[in-house]
Amino acid sequence: MKRHTSTIGAAALLALLAIGAVAWVVLSRDASNAPTAKPTTLPGPGSARASEPKRTTSGTASPTPGATSRSAPEKAGRRPELNLLRRGQPIVWLRRDERIPIRSAPGGKVLKVLHWRTQFGSRTVLAVFRHRGRWAGVPTPLLANGRLGWVKLDPSALRAGWTRYVIDIDLSTKDAQLRLGRRVLRSFEVTVGAPGSPTPTGRFAITDTFRGHLNPAYGCCALALTATQASLPSGWFGGSRIAIHGTVGPLGVAESHGCVRASNPDVSALVKRVGLGAPVVIHQ
Repeated sequence: MKRHTSTIGAAALLALLAIGAVAWVVLSRDASNAPTAKPTTLPGPGSARASEPKRTTSGTASPTPGATSRSAPEKAGRRPELNLLRRGQPIVWLRRDERIPIRSAPGGKVLKVLHWRTQFGSRTVLAVFRHRGRWAGVPTPLLANGRLGWVKLDPSALRAGWTRYVIDIDLSTKDAQLRLGRRVLRSFEVTVGAPGSPTPTGRFAITDTFRGHLNPAYGCCALALTATQASLPSGWFGGSRIAIHGTVGPLGVAESHGCVRASNPDVSALVKRVGLGAPVVIHQ
């Protein structure tokens, strides 16, 4: 009798195990299309500018490892979308050796192609000023002032981060501020464009930073912007890019070809603290 009971118990146990195995297979199949998120290495918040790509003295930028962000859930029949970070001004940058098209609108005509490095050798970092679904509107010197190009938020080509720095330039008072969020870190006087070659107004972003080995006219260092000069003076061969750069000349006047000049110590502080992709607001 005891042998018969133990045999029945063993058979029941085997049956339960078989049912459990079938249930696990069914559940695992159902979960195969569930949203998943894989962490992506991103710049971290370890320092005031740790969330931005680091710069070398030549202006070359490289991502700083640190905090992580999760890419958008991967859904059946749809590629994952890069998740923009909202801790400040969102920025994205191209992965090494990548090239991405800039379009006229989300899914629109290809206008230009961006390389992973800028014409000056920095990492290509883009400020995201608008966001529509899987598309980001970004300023670039390849397009006219005030016009945004659109790039797809593809995590295989881009990485994401953020910056809390903003440079604000008031052309009417010829003053500028470096802000971290709402806090003013530094206020300084600037020289702006002459009446015939005014400094353009709008919302721009930093594309490159430089320290040393510059033409003496640019002082100690410089920050190149996405802004360009549409009113180049006759005989000027210095290019159309607008920059914030150092000077030992007068300040508080309107006499440049469009660039914003500041004292060498002030520009040096900007280069030291502000990363690529940080917004620069220029207004009257």
